[in-house]
Amino acid sequence: MILMRTFKFSSPPASPSKSRDEMRSRKFQFASTLADLALEEGIATLGLRAMATKIGTSDRMLIYYFGTREQLIVDVLEQVSTRLSALLLRIDDGSRSSPGQFLIRVLAMVHDPEIAPFVKLWTEVIARSARGEAPYDRIGPGAVKSWTDWIDSKLAPSPGHTDSGRAAALLSIVEGAVLLEMAAPGSTENVASFLSKALDTISSGSDSVIGSG
Repeated sequence: MILMRTFKFSSPPASPSKSRDEMRSRKFQFASTLADLALEEGIATLGLRAMATKIGTSDRMLIYYFGTREQLIVDVLEQVSTRLSALLLRIDDGSRSSPGQFLIRVLAMVHDPEIAPFVKLWTEVIARSARGEAPYDRIGPGAVKSWTDWIDSKLAPSPGHTDSGRAAALLSIVEGAVLLEMAAPGSTENVASFLSKALDTISSGSDSVIGSG
């Protein structure tokens, strides 16, 4: 479980002469703490006043460092993205797999206490992007592109078959499964085993249908 660190931040000094490095360091510390909070409690905590209250500062001070609430959210999610990239790199064994085997591995990650908060958070980001909420509407397309690129890098080529659309199809399944699991924990327990067979049947070009015969 990713735990939120609790910090108390002092008010900004009256003098505007604070060094650029100091400003950058304090801004990074804010974003890092708020990234912990977002991973622990979700997107709903990223309201300006809620964020300020949770970390023991004022909304005015957050605006002082980030300029706007939208930029603050962007910076926080960049921190989350950096952490997730490092985590995926650490657990990556370099192998490529069939769509079905990939789905089994990824849906297992949804239940991993270290990875699950990241997956759930990005599902929330994509959902808000789909509703046109700022700044998620700007973040969502890039997040989808990053996910589909990563999925493509994990899939083995399909000889004789087009690979176009595979990554987006798998991402659609994963996002749907994550939303369903968030709404009704345990409801997706057998999804991976069922769909993996269907996906690998399609990928192999077999005419057989899951459940037939």
